[in-house]
Amino acid sequence: MAFNALSLVLCFISLFVVAGASFPHGLGDFKPHRRAAPQASIWLATHNAVREEHGAQPLSWSPFLAAKAQEWASQCEFRNTQGVLSSTPYGENIVAGTGAFPIYAAVGQFTKDASSYNPQFPNYSHFTQVVWKSTTELGCATAQCDGIFDARLGKATLHVCLYNPVGNVVGEAPENVQL
Repeated sequence: MAFNALSLVLCFISLFVVAGASFPHGLGDFKPHRRAAPQASIWLATHNAVREEHGAQPLSWSPFLAAKAQEWASQCEFRNTQGVLSSTPYGENIVAGTGAFPIYAAVGQFTKDASSYNPQFPNYSHFTQVVWKSTTELGCATAQCDGIFDARLGKATLHVCLYNPVGNVVGEAPENVQL
């Protein structure tokens, strides 16, 4: 099983590189996680590559958070959960795209505002949640959804990631976000 997952991931990366594409934020340093499912490995590798660039420890995969993320993604609601999944607050990033919208592109969307982050006047964003140092666990899920965008564009791919402990805590950015 681990060999097949690794082969699939390496095949994906090879096809991606052959197609002339590039990974945002150095995501070419892909390191699959042996015990996780293929999608979990991709989520972890893409998040952890960005976190490494910003001095944060690697995240571990949480099947519990992944199940909660799937619960939300399956509803095809392109909005924040606003606490309906649990009384415990989780950090969250939600993004949708049309057609094939792969995981690495979703994480690229989460982190695209890194260049606008100013430590003197911290703003909280998708990027800051990804690199938030005190966050230790990640769980993500994907769903194919109708009704998010104009029907002429076809189904949308909705990605939902949950983070524990929650990041983006006002006043804690200086010790949790490093450029």
